Amino acid sequence: MSTPFDSARSSIPVTVVTKAAALPFAEPGAARIHLEPALHEHAPGSECVACAARGDIRALLFDLLQRSREPGSNPVLSVVVDASELRDARPVIDRLEKGVVPAFGLRDHTVARSFHLSRVI
Repeated sequence: MSTPFDSARSSIPVTVVTKAAALPFAEPGAARIHLEPALHEHAPGSECVACAARGDIRALLFDLLQRSREPGSNPVLSVVVDASELRDARPVIDRLEKGVVPAFGLRDHTVARSFHLSRVI
């Protein structure tokens, strides 16, 4: 019996694209996640809940993994994260690199076991 928190059979590579010009060169056929910029300005080091939810890469990857497990869905073989509209993609990259930002809860641990950062363009 499987649960939503089972990890993928093998680690899925994730490419983070920080410049729009590089998007056409990212892996064809890869699942794509587009990250939206913040809704408004924040003080350094702070972010409101609404803006944080828009760019929560771990939640977005978890949702992608769950959708790929639905009957009739294609498996996720690789992911391209379009972070080209973000002013700073470092927080996204930090959440994908092993050991930089701790995992909180089963969702984050599932993403850490199921995906790995393969490159940043």
